[in-house]
Amino acid sequence: MGKRYKYRGKIYCDDDLSEEIDNYGGDLVDLFYDMEDNGDAKTVSRYYSPQTNEVYESPEEFVECELTAEPEK
Repeated sequence: MGKRYKYRGKIYCDDDLSEEIDNYGGDLVDLFYDMEDNGDAKTVSRYYSPQTNEVYESPEEFVECELTAEPEK
């Protein structure tokens, strides 16, 4: 049996306990989304370049750092 996590009165784990306990909240993905809904977790996006192994915070930062701008005509 895997680890169990208690959050806001519910039990979360990778094992399906829905038939065994009344307060089963779901698997660990469900736990993350419940935490996110309650403001206790946040999903963020990162932009990765496999050519340079750099990670950027925004698409604009990615483009500015990874590409060379064409001169204006």
